[in-house]
Amino acid sequence: MTALLKAPHPPSAVESEAADCLTEIFRNTVNLAIWQRRLDAPLHSFADALLAHSDSLERFISVGPGESAHELLPAWAANLPGAGAFLADLDHLIEMFRCLFEPAAVGVRLHALQRPMCPRFHTDRVPVRLLSTYLGPGTEWLPESCVVRHRDTGRLPDQTASAAEIRHVPTGAVALLKGEAWIGNEGHGVVHRSPCGRGDPRLLIGLDWLSE
Repeated sequence: MTALLKAPHPPSAVESEAADCLTEIFRNTVNLAIWQRRLDAPLHSFADALLAHSDSLERFISVGPGESAHELLPAWAANLPGAGAFLADLDHLIEMFRCLFEPAAVGVRLHALQRPMCPRFHTDRVPVRLLSTYLGPGTEWLPESCVVRHRDTGRLPDQTASAAEIRHVPTGAVALLKGEAWIGNEGHGVVHRSPCGRGDPRLLIGLDWLSE
């Protein structure tokens, strides 16, 4: 039987209404940083309009230095109310991500969903990922004190956390999730999942650190 363990000095989460809390992700003791921002009305309008026009939409682009994310949206979506505000907000998040990590390029993903995308608790095999939900419930995550891991850092066991132990990234908030590929964070990537057991429509974006 594979040995299981909980970390003796578990990494922690930082949450704040100030955007500069995202820099806390560079601390060795932090594997999740959440900027608790509020979305402006045009962003709500765009999210509502997009989900009203499409049951499911997934898009991915790579954005280099000085480039905009305007190609992320198909032509019909770019003409929806609030689309300009959404793209401006996304470009702002990309610039923040770029200033923090100086990636060669930023991978930008958009998901418009009617069902959970990844309902199993898991970690990401990336250095760091930015997630922000514009419509619907935000990403669920577990405090490290509730997580059980394999001693050999293999596949994460199924988690048995209670509903009271599961935390939620607020809708509109910007979260930086430190993954397994962050140097020195092997075996301590933040454990998270898509909201489980709910059929609420969701619109979310993810930013990834690309090496080329």
